[in-house]
Amino acid sequence: MSLRERNKLRTRQSLLDAALEIFTEQGFGSATVEAIAARAGASKVTVYSYFPNGREELFRQLYDEINTELIDRALALWGSSEGLVDRVTALAKALLEIGARPLVGRFYSIDDPALEVTLDPVRGHASGSFQQLISAELGRCRAAGELSSTADPDALARLLVGASRAALTEVARRPERSDELLQAFADLVRGLLGDPDDADPPRTRRALGRP
Repeated sequence: MSLRERNKLRTRQSLLDAALEIFTEQGFGSATVEAIAARAGASKVTVYSYFPNGREELFRQLYDEINTELIDRALALWGSSEGLVDRVTALAKALLEIGARPLVGRFYSIDDPALEVTLDPVRGHASGSFQQLISAELGRCRAAGELSSTADPDALARLLVGASRAALTEVARRPERSDELLQAFADLVRGLLGDPDDADPPRTRRALGRP
């Protein structure tokens, strides 16, 4: 990679870093390209040369990068987990790890009606992936006679993902509650699904990342 290419990548990343700070501090509706440019020590012209659609493109790029990182982490945890409760809780664990990170968690949990159009191309990718994984796992467990709940797997998956998103919002504000909320989520999964392995305490500890 040439020096010019490295400098372009560095400038692009500094704009994204500045945008993350401004969006987190001011929300989407109040954030401006001028504020982002000033935070990055750049001009508006520079911002638009890298991100022609301005703040919408910056927000979408940041959101998409977090989505990708989240899905990769969740799949890794899912693959290393055993049993229904562990697997479903692993997805929430990945989400709460994102939520507990300074700036990133607050950014990822921003809820602004003005974002609907901006995020339409990228919003829901992680949630959709989680719902598909959970629904498929519930279907497999039901076919094997391992699931006590008679509710529709898709409906259960949607509810569990919704609960994990609610926990994300709380952890973004209060990161110290991450372990507490993850434990509560694991309890919720056991209560809803009646996992046959729920009597094995080490499984819960592994889901929480504890020895």
